[in-house]
Amino acid sequence: MSSIEAADVKKICLACEAGAGSSLMVKNSLIKKAKKAGVEVEIVHSPATQIPADSDIVVTHQGLAGVAKQSAPDNAVVIQYIMFMNDPSLNKLIKDLAEGNTITST
Repeated sequence: MSSIEAADVKKICLACEAGAGSSLMVKNSLIKKAKKAGVEVEIVHSPATQIPADSDIVVTHQGLAGVAKQSAPDNAVVIQYIMFMNDPSLNKLIKDLAEGNTITST
């Protein structure tokens, strides 16, 4: 199971299936939550098969986790969510980043 210290996180990739729609809402929600929490991190959006090599954390829907894990960088932490809005794992990610905690793959 991969982990990373919050202070070391520079880029989060929201990995999706097609690159539009509901996952874009998740990305925008993450950006708003990060800003509100005072977390300065780059949050990008890409298909699960094209995750940028410099992604520290990959956020993806539970249904795409297998694909995302295969294309994510070897050391990336993969966070899975179920609900597109206000998922507890996404809220925990922002809280852990804001508090400087260790973030571990789910």
